[in-house]
Amino acid sequence: MSRHPSRIRLAVLLLPLLGLAGCAGLVGLRNVTLSQEQLQVQLDRQFPRQQRLLELIDIIVARPVLRLLPERNRIATDLDLSATERLSGRTVRGSLALEYALRFEPSDASVRLAQVQVQDARLDLGSGPLSPSSARVGALLAERLLDDFVLYRADAERLKLIQRLGVTAAEIMVTSRGVEIRFTQPR
Repeated sequence: MSRHPSRIRLAVLLLPLLGLAGCAGLVGLRNVTLSQEQLQVQLDRQFPRQQRLLELIDIIVARPVLRLLPERNRIATDLDLSATERLSGRTVRGSLALEYALRFEPSDASVRLAQVQVQDARLDLGSGPLSPSSARVGALLAERLLDDFVLYRADAERLKLIQRLGVTAAEIMVTSRGVEIRFTQPR
């Protein structure tokens, strides 16, 4: 991950899942369901966020709105975005609509983004919208940077517990009630 500092900066969009997944714990390896409201409250605590990308662009991401998409087992997040080029001072404002799945990685007991897709990118220079090709390049970059991003990684103590119990998988389901994490223990 250290090779991709931009990936770390973009992860801020989904950091609340880190805390929630951590709260879930592995007590008895029971199923844990996190409601949309719980996820939204945690997400709201993280914003607005300001980040610098490649020392050239200052990005402010604000007003996240999270939606569960149980029919597709995915999550969607809409965000307001402002990006200012530091050299010219030119600012682009707009919004991004992301959609993604989650997966469990047993090697480090992490929950990661999977199949990230930018559904809509509306970006405006002030004098008019960015060209469709420029907006699509930005969307592709966001997808690539966020795919396989670690949302949650068990701390050393939990990782030892997971390994001791032989947990090698967790099923993550997006339901109408929330995000359900089912830890699987070998028989």
